[in-house]
Amino acid sequence: LYGKAYDLTKFGKVHPGGAHLIYDNAGKDATAVFDPIHPKDIMEKLLKPSLTMGNVDPASITAEHIAKAPEKKAAAKKAPTKSDAGSAVAEVEDFVKPPLAAMLNTFDFESVARETMEPQAWGY
Repeated sequence: LYGKAYDLTKFGKVHPGGAHLIYDNAGKDATAVFDPIHPKDIMEKLLKPSLTMGNVDPASITAEHIAKAPEKKAAAKKAPTKSDAGSAVAEVEDFVKPPLAAMLNTFDFESVARETMEPQAWGY
């Protein structure tokens, strides 16, 4: 991550996102997977210094050593529903994020986060 190697063998078992995320990316530069979800400095804040194995020479990293970020899935289109009027079909509009000033409480923030965050980040 960010040019450093860490020993996350034990941490993988308690990782909130699941051990598979740690173990599937072991031995790879997982910055692209890590970065959208975590603050950049979290490793230094939470891990013992002894778990930092050292710096990685960027020249030694090849394409096979780079973990791929999961591809974003296209938002599933919701099926049109019949309205109370009978045969008229109402189209479901795509989610539009409201301006920050329009969000007044934690419920508003949670509603927007649920619609905009990746499922993995939302679960975290």
